[in-house]
Amino acid sequence: MPFWYFFTIPQLPPDVLHLPDQIQLRQYLCAEGDSVEPGTPIAIIENHYAVMRLKANGNGILQKMLFRPNTYVNVGDPIATIGADGEAIPYGQPRSILEIIERKHR
Repeated sequence: MPFWYFFTIPQLPPDVLHLPDQIQLRQYLCAEGDSVEPGTPIAIIENHYAVMRLKANGNGILQKMLFRPNTYVNVGDPIATIGADGEAIPYGQPRSILEIIERKHR
């Protein structure tokens, strides 16, 4: 696969946004070398308001995980690279799909 893209932490919805924009990367749900397609769960993230699942929005291979679990990262930061052919890269679309799986106290 000659191309790759960064899998990033997307902008959070206002009801779970927390300042500062730091998110805890709790765990990866895929391993390096795994195939991904739209909807494949890749990571669990958490902040003060919610636990969220990040899913792929394109086809490819998870090439590299950039952080260890339980690391704090910022919204917009890449957390992995995905190898893909040029047509599978989600151009003009979010690189990841956010799913809220648990809301915490507010």
